[in-house]
Amino acid sequence: MMHNQHLAKNIIELYRKYAREWVALRGEDLYEKVWLDRVLALVPAQAKILDIGCGSGKPIAAYLLARGCTVTGVDSSETMLLMARKNFPDQTWIQADMRQFHLAQKFDAILAWDSFFHLTQDDQRQMFGQFAQHAKQGTVLMFSSGPAHGEAIGELFGEPLYHASLAQEEYRDLLTKSGFQVLNMVAEDPECAGHTVWLAQMGSQ
Repeated sequence: MMHNQHLAKNIIELYRKYAREWVALRGEDLYEKVWLDRVLALVPAQAKILDIGCGSGKPIAAYLLARGCTVTGVDSSETMLLMARKNFPDQTWIQADMRQFHLAQKFDAILAWDSFFHLTQDDQRQMFGQFAQHAKQGTVLMFSSGPAHGEAIGELFGEPLYHASLAQEEYRDLLTKSGFQVLNMVAEDPECAGHTVWLAQMGSQ
């Protein structure tokens, strides 16, 4: 466990170190489109979207911007954000740890795609306060997780890459306690490259 905790703490440094390589590897294949379209169907035109772990802004922010949204992106990697600012200079890009940033703004949608699941289980539990702080009535939240409770160690350019997940029942409980209603959840969705995806919406406060 201590070894895995060390790996979790190294995530930010890994994505700083391999930012440009990761962007090239990620490419612009928008396998998330089916879920992004579900978000867009629930938010107003010209929606304000918070993208937590935004990377370079491609392909997700690019897709949202093409559909009239405005994007505020948060990422820990300055290199990623330099690329995002170059790609989309009219949007807002903020360097911050997703566990600690505080914006004086509420958003129509919040995304934590392939970012939230790099946090430890305890840090994930704390993130629901972050989501709620930046939400208002009707805000849509979409994030990817693991399919079941546990930790998994992947690989990024030959270095160990930490992932963790809570049980599905705990995610549902945390969402409910934070004011969100679960609208949809698919474990290891074959239409989204095997991702486990959650879609929820903030109720009246």
